Amino acid sequence: MPLPPRQEFDLEGAADYLGCSTGDVLYYLDKGLLRLAVSTANSPELTCVAFDRLPTAQQQLLNSLYNPDGIDLIRIKLGQALLDAGKPVASLYLTHHQRNKIKDTVHELGEPIWIFQDLAGEQITIWYEGSLKGSWLYEERGWIVDTYLAKEELDRLATKPNSKEKVSAKLKPEESPTKRKTDIASGQELVAYPNLADEIARLMVDQMNQFIAENGRIASEKELRDFLVAGVTYISYDHRDKQLEIGEKEDRPEYLAFRSFKRRYKNYFDPK
Repeated sequence: MPLPPRQEFDLEGAADYLGCSTGDVLYYLDKGLLRLAVSTANSPELTCVAFDRLPTAQQQLLNSLYNPDGIDLIRIKLGQALLDAGKPVASLYLTHHQRNKIKDTVHELGEPIWIFQDLAGEQITIWYEGSLKGSWLYEERGWIVDTYLAKEELDRLATKPNSKEKVSAKLKPEESPTKRKTDIASGQELVAYPNLADEIARLMVDQMNQFIAENGRIASEKELRDFLVAGVTYISYDHRDKQLEIGEKEDRPEYLAFRSFKRRYKNYFDPK
């Protein structure tokens, strides 16, 4: 009787599945091309509800929370109609920004996460007996505890659209992941960080590489802006002032004017 295929991998198992090195997998994680997952397989009683299905006031409340404890989350309730319309989700994904916050957390119990993503990148929330649930995550020995790499996420990276072709490129021992372009299965090269890249430069490059992994091509300037806002929970449009707001409200967000974004786009992705 054949063994059932694995659905969850650690670092070494993911590297073996992709046919690359563990350094490659860490590179894809650092670039935002792979997301870590938190399993709900042992909690079938949990209900997942899309963030955009929540009432506006509740969305604003969840976005405004800062370092909540379990009691804070239990006090946040959801109506039965929305709970009944929810569904189970096998894997809850962490965004690239969340992974970085967890790695740098200063909170003793770990970094609290209460808004996740599904495989498609849609924001989701999890509920237990009508109350909001979260996870407190921290890094230990170079890995975020209680996370894994899901087979469906590895397959998303490793295949072309309408293809089952595996990732073929590996980093050469002498090459630095942040200084080279890596050819992925789509045939479109990933973009390397520019010299002296700041946080916004790394964010733009990471998201461009995510777009390339999903679409097999470079995004236009507007497509990249929209992709950032749609896929990164802490980025939003401020159309009135023609700028992007980057960061959580409580973290004193930065603002990036559209014209500055355009200049950066040309410098990073359309050099003359």
